[in-house]
Amino acid sequence: MKKPVEVQKILVINLAFIGDILLSTPAIRALKAAYPEAAIHMLVVPATAPVARGNPFVDQVIVYDKRGKDRNLASLWQLIRRLRAEHYDLAVAMNFALRGSLLAWASGARFRLGYDAQHAAPFLTHVASSSRIAVKHETENYLAMLKPLGIETGDLALAFRLDPAAVKTLDDKFKPDPGRQLVLICPFGRHPLNSWTSAGYIEVLRRLAAVADCVLIGGEAEKERLEEISAAAEGKAKVLAGVLSIAELAVLIARANLLISVDTGPLHLAGAVGTPVVGLFGRSDYRIWGPRGPRDFVLHHKQDCWPCYKRECEHHRCMANLEAQEVIEVALKILSTSQDSKRG
Repeated sequence: MKKPVEVQKILVINLAFIGDILLSTPAIRALKAAYPEAAIHMLVVPATAPVARGNPFVDQVIVYDKRGKDRNLASLWQLIRRLRAEHYDLAVAMNFALRGSLLAWASGARFRLGYDAQHAAPFLTHVASSSRIAVKHETENYLAMLKPLGIETGDLALAFRLDPAAVKTLDDKFKPDPGRQLVLICPFGRHPLNSWTSAGYIEVLRRLAAVADCVLIGGEAEKERLEEISAAAEGKAKVLAGVLSIAELAVLIARANLLISVDTGPLHLAGAVGTPVVGLFGRSDYRIWGPRGPRDFVLHHKQDCWPCYKRECEHHRCMANLEAQEVIEVALKILSTSQDSKRG
């Protein structure tokens, strides 16, 4: 199919999670490069709106509260009316779910790109294949969906625009020692099976606290467990749980010398702000979701059952077999080569 012409306004629909919003950045950059004069709006769910607002290629963020106020038909119709009033030339539904393609069609956009999954093709003018024959990183998968528009690029870099206001509000909550390196640890992800052992984190903290300030990060729901880890490590880590906005978290990660994290949103945010990552991967496929920066490192003990999409596991060997010493050695190597104190 030919590339659509005279595109002045684009709607990007991505109703997935924080990591998905960040990993779609190269595709949105490619859309901006293909249509440099076009305004790009992004339709997202409430939890990811702050992430979308940090995308330097997005001009406006529209929130679709699909599990809340927009569940009823009246509110959904108001949203659709708002979309139609924008007179989009192109709508891109970036998820497999039919909902995105339906919203692209309902927006009234002249050109509509989405996947052929879940019988979505009749609602689209340009259809991308949902078949994933080869394992590719999710940034590449997002870019591949643009091929029906004739858009291709090799630029896979992530990006995130830091909010100047968040710099000040973060300083009011936590200001690191400028004379020491800063290590952030994100022990828990959205899926429980992505997590490592508390004993492992405790040992890592005891070792790294000798060379850097350490901070455990997470949401309000993880606060008690994070405080237990810190206490068991003789209080060698400060706990910041449920007190930071996403904009503040981005600033904190940008200031850090290293993030140690399981497969979850902050890991991808670190990639977007250029902070080195030690990614602890078990059940999920690091080839798809892993960090890809030049100073990033993935620790993974492959099992016969990997990759795993189960919600429960009897042995959890993929994470249980990971030794604290492995994490410590890689972390110390990265910290020893860090040239920037990143306290600006």
